[in-house]
Amino acid sequence: MDELEFALENIGGHAFEDFAMAFLREQGYSVHESGESGPDGGWDAQIEFGSRNGIAHASVQETWRRKLRNDAEKVAALEEDLGEDYDLFIFVTNQDVGGSQELDMEEEIREEYGWTLNIHHRKEILGELRQNSQGLAEGFLDVDLQKDRGHVEEIEELCSDRLDKIQAREGYASDLIEGPAVVLHIIPNGILSKSKSSPGSIPDPSVLFEDLTTYGETKGKYTIAYGNSGTVEEQGSYAVLRNDGLYESASVSAFIQKHEETWIQGHIQSSIGIGLDAHVVLAARSTMEKLSEMGFSGTAFAWLSFLDADCVQLNVPNSRQRAIGYTPATLETDRYTTEYATLQIGSEKVIADLEPILDEVWREFGEDGTPNIEDGKWALGSYSMNRETILEEGDR
Repeated sequence: MDELEFALENIGGHAFEDFAMAFLREQGYSVHESGESGPDGGWDAQIEFGSRNGIAHASVQETWRRKLRNDAEKVAALEEDLGEDYDLFIFVTNQDVGGSQELDMEEEIREEYGWTLNIHHRKEILGELRQNSQGLAEGFLDVDLQKDRGHVEEIEELCSDRLDKIQAREGYASDLIEGPAVVLHIIPNGILSKSKSSPGSIPDPSVLFEDLTTYGETKGKYTIAYGNSGTVEEQGSYAVLRNDGLYESASVSAFIQKHEETWIQGHIQSSIGIGLDAHVVLAARSTMEKLSEMGFSGTAFAWLSFLDADCVQLNVPNSRQRAIGYTPATLETDRYTTEYATLQIGSEKVIADLEPILDEVWREFGEDGTPNIEDGKWALGSYSMNRETILEEGDR
């Protein structure tokens, strides 16, 4: 969770009312406030959009569906009292709204009242603020996105430099076996500051695509751990955690050779393993905890990259592979890096924040997005290690 997301999530009801009015105007609505509001952001306004007219409501209530339904009842009563015939019902919320939830509510409101429902929710609002409405972010949420963008670009450059070294098998990656590699980078937002953790307090990092417990060795300003595949001279995977908070894990052993094809497991399957998404979730969750132990706080950026993996396929459920006309897709590039995710240091709830970049990876492999996560929750299967469930359906 970055500064903008934190500000939007924690905005008060009355402040959100003011923001919602300005946001709708930026989207092209004509807005006429009624002057009525409540402490939960229960504001409403008459709106016009082209030749269409209706009512907008805004709320910060977590139970957004219940609030939307209650507001719709109020709008229906107002429509009858005023003898109006509304076309639109607009609902602005700072809560997460899943795609299927949005479609279900649109259908419900259309069938019940005959209106077109437009929900402006957290993900859409964040996208608009970052791309088109930076002024609103600064004016109503006190977040300077122009300044933040420059800072992010510096961290993106740091990530890119690290990928150069892995691809060249230099530095931490000098003992990594040649071949395609999947890499997870997690970099604290404050890494460019002078704040550093004591080298003696760097915990063992979690190795990507490693089920068994690994033990690290502290070397100066970092601790490095290796997976259990490979040899002393050539390692199948490693993870590094530095005293400035940078986490890096690269795995060649994540890829499986079968019938002259190379693929990476996409889902939990007991005979093969827990798959890409689960490994990323577990490594990120562990890293958030360890960064907190080291004294870091705030947010961190996470990227998932594939190096020299242009011919790799994503192994998907067998039923889909057996489908007539199914053709496995590949990345078709020797270096692919996702957009970044933002994670909250110290929080175990990383799944919702990782969902967009995991969706991105599955789409690059020709799928419709990850089937493992739905509406920010782990959706398919649980995983236990040493008789302890470490990933369970419904986890966030």
